[in-house]
Amino acid sequence: MSEKMPATDTPESWGAASRGYAEDVAPVLMRAFTEPLVERLAVDHSAEVLEVGAGSGVLTEALFPRVKSVMATDFAPKMVDVLRERLQAAGAVNVQCKVMDGQALAFPDASFDAAASSFALMFFPDRVKGFAELCRVVRPGGRVAVTGWAGPDRFESFGLFLAAVQAAFPDMPAPPSPPPVFRLSDPAAFKSEMEAAGFRDVQVEFVARELELPDFDGLWRMMTAGAPPVQALLDRVGPSGKERLRERLYAIIEERFPGGIIKVTNVATLGVGVAP
Repeated sequence: MSEKMPATDTPESWGAASRGYAEDVAPVLMRAFTEPLVERLAVDHSAEVLEVGAGSGVLTEALFPRVKSVMATDFAPKMVDVLRERLQAAGAVNVQCKVMDGQALAFPDASFDAAASSFALMFFPDRVKGFAELCRVVRPGGRVAVTGWAGPDRFESFGLFLAAVQAAFPDMPAPPSPPPVFRLSDPAAFKSEMEAAGFRDVQVEFVARELELPDFDGLWRMMTAGAPPVQALLDRVGPSGKERLRERLYAIIEERFPGGIIKVTNVATLGVGVAP
């Protein structure tokens, strides 16, 4: 299998994954990291906050009860539809949802008191521009918080899945190094990127959270239901390859967690900077 993988980080691909992401990925995998991010923002009920790459809204749901307003943006129209539905159901009257590219924010300078991006900016083709735009639209002294994933040795859920991919398809070429999901995994590089964008007082830390899943099916859905890069892999290998991958992952899980309950540790990188 030497052909190139199709582009996966597009509005269309994330839109197609939006329902699966909202149901099986974000609430299971990402929600545990929202509290540390909100705490580092240090916002109050007077704050006007921007969220970039809001996805299906797990961070938005944590933010809106604590601030004056949230402008939640994402570049995938179908994802924004899901986001809007979920926030309406949650009674979030102080949130606006807009389709917008985080690399070209359609807001004047110094429009917000704070900004955040949860597990999204790592996928930007131009992270330099993404960080610079966040810095530009936040008022002087306002905080910006961004999360990414640590490497596969620390992001245990992904590490298990990657081991299954390698076992199922040993001849498949390795992904780019680092793959997009790990492009904010190095705290020193993460800090340098934020500082280059203009932020001051930048701090980057590791945040670990335990995840417990009752069975294999929950893990399989979490890893395959709402991530375009994984869907591209499944499309590439076809139904028989998908079944082979599932079997390899099941074997790994059975050996590692013979009791049935799956307990893993996932580690994120969390960067916080202050707009000048």
